[in-house]
Amino acid sequence: MTDYATIGRKKLLEIDGEAGVRVEETLNAICPDLSRYLIEYSFGEIYAREILDNKTKEQAVVAALTAMGTAAPQLKVHIHAALHVGCTPEEIREVIIQMCGYAGFPATLNAMGTLMEVLKETGRTLSRDSVHAGTEGRYERGKQLLSQIAPRQEQILRETYDPVNPDITRYVIAFGYGDIYARGILPIRNRQAATIAALAAMGTAPSQLRFHIGGGLRAGLSEAEIVEIMLLVSIYAGFPACLNGILATREVATSLNGE
Repeated sequence: MTDYATIGRKKLLEIDGEAGVRVEETLNAICPDLSRYLIEYSFGEIYAREILDNKTKEQAVVAALTAMGTAAPQLKVHIHAALHVGCTPEEIREVIIQMCGYAGFPATLNAMGTLMEVLKETGRTLSRDSVHAGTEGRYERGKQLLSQIAPRQEQILRETYDPVNPDITRYVIAFGYGDIYARGILPIRNRQAATIAALAAMGTAPSQLRFHIGGGLRAGLSEAEIVEIMLLVSIYAGFPACLNGILATREVATSLNGE
């Protein structure tokens, strides 16, 4: 019989370090069964899976918790965890900045404040050098980056939104891709993993989730890796969000394979 408790504690220590031990101790004082479920399922079963590396997992979880905006203490734990598994402060900042396009500036600003708290607690520093790609050519730069995950998307956006207002497409492409995706630091594959996790956890944008699943596949994520992201989402946003995401992944992958 598989000992998920032992596996879970080992994985929790690997991901969260001593902070994970304190979480278990705190829960044991309130509800030992909840502590057991957290250890055995979240870490003994889901985190123990090996298809995604720990850095990608934690970037996805930071993105999901930032976008949800309802779990600041858990976001703080997972920023600690992201640092513990090897993410740089700059990489974590990029994940958070990217969420302004999907969850809005308030969620992004709150998460950035949490990141600064963690850095202060850990004595880590964060580079303040700008990596903004520049004001000139934002739209063309964004169009080129967008084409890497969806070759026809500019045309689709124009056909859909130009009858309403042509500025809409310009904002999406120039800001979302010409500013944010063009910042570098994170590969597009990781940016797509973060976006997929955030949209799946939010559960409010099924069309955009499907679009970014397709973008993730084109950016180098495998179908199996995206399913792993959805399984992580089950821990933070529940099984409905997870299962909806898995079904969307299957549908999008099947559609792309038929192209």
